[in-house]
Amino acid sequence: MTTASFFKSNGKFCRFRISGHSGYAEEGSDIVCAAVSSMAMLTVNNITESFSIPANVVADENGPTIDFTLESDDERGCALIEGLWRELSALANDYPKFIRVTVK
Repeated sequence: MTTASFFKSNGKFCRFRISGHSGYAEEGSDIVCAAVSSMAMLTVNNITESFSIPANVVADENGPTIDFTLESDDERGCALIEGLWRELSALANDYPKFIRVTVK
């Protein structure tokens, strides 16, 4: 199962951590893992590359795990992380046996 944990600071989304394989299908054919990876990387790249918002990114491909933390409470970055939370939550509603989303 894929686990996506989102963290708030001062009421704003400031960090997320995604880990695990969904187990929906074999590696290379897993649409749930593909969707999660695509959404996460789009969010990370928009924050760090498009908006040049400082962030700390730790990725472990062997895990697989990505831990992403904004270095400030930049409104755009927080909004993009919240958007990722919304999309992954919708995916979790469709595939509840394969992805779990929490907010801490």
